[in-house]
This record gives sequence, structure tokens and C-alpha cells, in this order.
Amino acid sequence: MSFSDRVRKLVIVGLDRAGKTSILNILNQEYNLMDNIKPTLGVDRRVLEVLGFQIVSFDLGGQEKFRDGYLKDLKIFQGTDTLIFVIDTLDTVRYQEALQYYQEVLKTFKTLKLNPKIVICIHKIDPNLRFDPETVHNIEEVMELFVSASKGYEVTVYITSIYDRSSIIRAFSKNLQELIETIKPLQSILMSLVGLLKLDGAVLFDDKFLIVADYFQDAQAEELCFGTVYNSVYYMSQQNPEYATNLVGNFEIALGEQSIQKTYSFIEVPFKGWNLYLLAMGNQRYDPKTLLMKFESIARIRQ
Repeated sequence: MSFSDRVRKLVIVGLDRAGKTSILNILNQEYNLMDNIKPTLGVDRRVLEVLGFQIVSFDLGGQEKFRDGYLKDLKIFQGTDTLIFVIDTLDTVRYQEALQYYQEVLKTFKTLKLNPKIVICIHKIDPNLRFDPETVHNIEEVMELFVSASKGYEVTVYITSIYDRSSIIRAFSKNLQELIETIKPLQSILMSLVGLLKLDGAVLFDDKFLIVADYFQDAQAEELCFGTVYNSVYYMSQQNPEYATNLVGNFEIALGEQSIQKTYSFIEVPFKGWNLYLLAMGNQRYDPKTLLMKFESIARIRQ
């Protein structure tokens, strides 16, 4: 595989103060920068390595004085694999301004004859606001505006917040699964594993907690797994770096009382030279060796 095959370009765009830089800080695990974020001036280029692939991100400062320059400088958007457009859902008076900018970016892609995948982040929807009637109305309004303007593009929409970091990880990871061909078989492997063992669901992630594959029987199982167990493991690993050196051994500590609702199994899974982690959720706990054997057996058949 050539170097160019191992590089993906991600462009993150939105108005100023939309929360773009905070999202990148979470993806890059640069939490020490979260309390001192300043407006991005020009283009901030970063590289995130995932399973040997380089994800090159371009954070475009959202101030009005920079936007025209970006749109005229086509090389900024040349070769884009994914566009992440971030909307500050709380800033209702700027929805139309954000929409106009989004439409101009799409025109640029048409000029370049590019058809990147698009991720729309309906951002700053904190967990305590998620079901507030006014917030629900704002989410629906943003979705209608931006999805309607996206005809001809493959668009996915996520509700995100820096106070629910898994929401950001999930939005990025779902796109990652589409971008990197090598990890695509993992989705069908998990689907077979869930069916074979009659699990409620399963998720595979790497040592950066980026989700490389997941499969659940229903939305309720998915929310339970990510909203409780995944978040527990994720947050503990950030608060105590020593914990992350032995995720499997310390899993029970992070799990706490979450096992009351469901039973979880957690193992390390070597796959194509990568060290991945498998979190399985169901009505019974599986012996780690048995679970790994089942996974490897299905993987051999699928490859």
C-alpha cells in the first residue's frame, strides 16, 4: 500500500465560535488545550494516526474575514475525503449565515468535481439539554436546513457536545469506518458475532478509543453501551493514564455498577497487527478465551 493510500484528508468548517477546535482537541486527545481555546487564525493543520493511517485535518478559522479567502483558494479543499461542518445550535440567529457558508463550500466541491462524505455536527447539545423542547425544535430546524441543502452528497448528521465526548468520537469513527477499506470487514464480523452468541451488541475500538466497528440489535442497546460503559472506560482512562496501560485488567473498576442492567465482556483482540479492544454486551459473560476464539473463527471465514 502506497503512502498516499494511507492518508485521508478531513476538512472541518463552520462559523467562528462553532466549536470546531474543541472537537479536534478531543479527537487528538489534547485535553490540556480545552480551557484555553482561542479563535483559529487561518488554517490549522494537524495529523491524527489511526491504525497506521494518517488522517490529516484542516481546521479552517470561521471568522468572516477568512471565509472568502478559503473559498477562493481551491487547493485548501482539493483532495478532501470528508467534510465536517459544525453548527453552533445555540446560536440560532446565525443559522442562515452558517447555511450560506455551507452552500458556498459545496459549490467549491462541485467546481473541483469532488464528492466527499459529509458529516454535519449539530453541536453544543449538552446532555442536560438534549430533550428540552426548545432544543429539540432547534435540532429539527438545523437538520431540515442543512440536509435539504445537501442533495447529491452522502450526508450523516450527529448531535454532539464536548460534555459527551463519546458523541464526538462516534461521529468521527463512523466516518472512519467508511474511509479505511481495511477495517470494513470488521463490521460484518461483529454482526456475525452478535448473532452467534445472541448478544445485544458489540463494539471494537483502538487504544485511542476510536471506534473501528460496532453492531447492536437496536438503538436502545447502542445508547446503553455507549452512554454508560464506553463512557465510563473512556473517562477513567483520561483521568488516570495508568489505567489505560491495562484496560482489560482494570475494566471492572471502570464498569462500577453498570453491570446491574446488562452483562459485559471485555477483551483485547489482535487483528492484522493492530491491538483492538472488544466490548460485548448481553445477558451472560463469556470467558475471554472463548470470546476471542469465536471472534477469530468468524474473522478467518470473513477474510
